[in-house]
Amino acid sequence: MIVQNMMAFFWGVCLLTSGWMTYGEASVPENLDKSIDELKAYYIKDNHELHNAHPVFLRVLKDLKVNLEEPEQNLLMSIIMDTYSRIFTRMENDSLDEATKERLAHVQEHLKKLKENYFPGKSAELKTYAETLWAIKEDDPVVQRKVLFELKRVYREATQLRNLKNKERRRRQAKITKSKSLNRS
Repeated sequence: MIVQNMMAFFWGVCLLTSGWMTYGEASVPENLDKSIDELKAYYIKDNHELHNAHPVFLRVLKDLKVNLEEPEQNLLMSIIMDTYSRIFTRMENDSLDEATKERLAHVQEHLKKLKENYFPGKSAELKTYAETLWAIKEDDPVVQRKVLFELKRVYREATQLRNLKNKERRRRQAKITKSKSLNRS
């Protein structure tokens, strides 16, 4: 009984410690936290507009882990980081206060490092592709004929991607099932 209590205590301490470490890794650095608070004090005078049920990023973040797989999550987070950078660059250019400009630059530097270290990839290139696709003129008869001409090839490519995704999922499930059966043995 004493051994069981000691083991329970040991695992409790381990879990508590790992929870603190995870929180510490996921928290905002102190100097960045201070800069953000100072920027909020400078820019946010009226809280009413912040609570209008139309968040900019929070709704996306809420669905991020539920609806998307890890590569998609990383891509979306990278795009969010790019958007923050564009917004803060605009704010920095528009600001007349030097201290505010410095704080915005400081925050941007942290976001840049975060993106480089945790969300590397081709988000800028993908964004360019997406913007090109969104700019297609749906009412242009030439575009309509071209998309009809290309449809079979695009459809085959989409089907191959779906099949590849299903194949990867089956492979992961088989690996999990195999490891579970080995653990039971």
